[in-house]
Amino acid sequence: MMTTRCTVLAADGLDGLRLRVDSTKPEDSTVLKKLGPLGELVNSSSPPFPSGEALERVAPGSSEVILRTTYCDEGFRITRNEDRLEEDVFVWRRVKFGSGNTLSS
Repeated sequence: MMTTRCTVLAADGLDGLRLRVDSTKPEDSTVLKKLGPLGELVNSSSPPFPSGEALERVAPGSSEVILRTTYCDEGFRITRNEDRLEEDVFVWRRVKFGSGNTLSS
């Protein structure tokens, strides 16, 4: 699974967030899991890729995106990239209520 970290820049209307991509890193890699303790070491010590910086070098402003939430209830959320509403659809399902890592995608 690839995890992209972002910074929230601002709210955009009632259903949107303007985000800036910061970094991307593989997490819970099935390949690294097969390597056992060595894979855990590689996973925990490898730095994230500065994807936001790379995007900005290619095209200034390309690291920013507006995500619109099109459906949300207590256990389910659907969010879309405003510029690519039909292509970029993100679905989150709540695993359980509580603190910490409670969402899966």
